[in-house]
Amino acid sequence: MKNFIELIIKYRATVGIVCLIVLLYLAEPSPLSLSIGFFFITAGMFFRGWAAGFINKDNELATKGPFALTRNPLYFGNFILGIGIAIAGNNLYSYAIFLVFYLLFFPFLMTIEHKRLRKKFGKQYQKWAKGSNSFFPKLKKVDCHGFNISFYMKNKEYRVLYFSLFIVAVMILKVLKLIKRL
Repeated sequence: MKNFIELIIKYRATVGIVCLIVLLYLAEPSPLSLSIGFFFITAGMFFRGWAAGFINKDNELATKGPFALTRNPLYFGNFILGIGIAIAGNNLYSYAIFLVFYLLFFPFLMTIEHKRLRKKFGKQYQKWAKGSNSFFPKLKKVDCHGFNISFYMKNKEYRVLYFSLFIVAVMILKVLKLIKRL
């Protein structure tokens, strides 16, 4: 089992890119699906970006901003972003690819992350974990002070913006029938 989990962690980005290429190839976006998908892509991208501005990785436990709502705001943002891509793709293949990829990788990643943080931050992690949901955000008022653009840049979150814009551009070209298959 340990080898399987190590493989998942090692190849998640590569498998994700392959899945994305297949999804884009099979996508049949319409103006409506692209509009709705764009809304979700943007929401997921911003949720991830908001979270990235609070992560001082391996130095302190992020508990403010989106981390007060969920212990996994980056993974939740990925989920919303992925739903947006699937909606924009406008067919069952898009949803199937997204769901299989997400369910294959992210539950394992969340479990590993929780164990790592529990080990590193001990009681501080336990206290924080009791006050936040594991995945879906709690609806409550949050202290948004503390967002740090240098953390956002250090965590290279701008790459999600670039990939998202590329995906939307490909979908737009497909809607305009400038490309039929990627």
